[in-house]
Amino acid sequence: MRKVFCALLFATVIFIDVKICAAENLKFIDAEDDTGYFVDLDSFAEENASVFRVNMIVIRINLNQMDAVNLRINHRLQTYIIRSIKTYSYDKRTEIKSDEQIRPTRNYNDDSLMGDLVKIVLNGGEIE
Repeated sequence: MRKVFCALLFATVIFIDVKICAAENLKFIDAEDDTGYFVDLDSFAEENASVFRVNMIVIRINLNQMDAVNLRINHRLQTYIIRSIKTYSYDKRTEIKSDEQIRPTRNYNDDSLMGDLVKIVLNGGEIE
């Protein structure tokens, strides 16, 4: 009986973890050393023709951490604002900390990480 219970518990944990991963529609942007940068296309919300919100996911595998950086981007002006950052344990997807402080507006250029993120979002997830 105990073995059956443990097997069912293990299967449930795997199922829940797979569902959480499947809910993320991540597109790769870039990587540097042990850090990967992705855009979560499921988080996209358009405010108007030139402004949208989206989450950039930063995975630092060596620290077992994942940041969900909520961005507000004006692609016509090539500016962005970090609206919040939530840090999660990568393997368990449990929240470690949350920072709701809105940062000042910053500029980006087409050849930057943020420029690549914007191109992916505006192209519907396709990389040019």
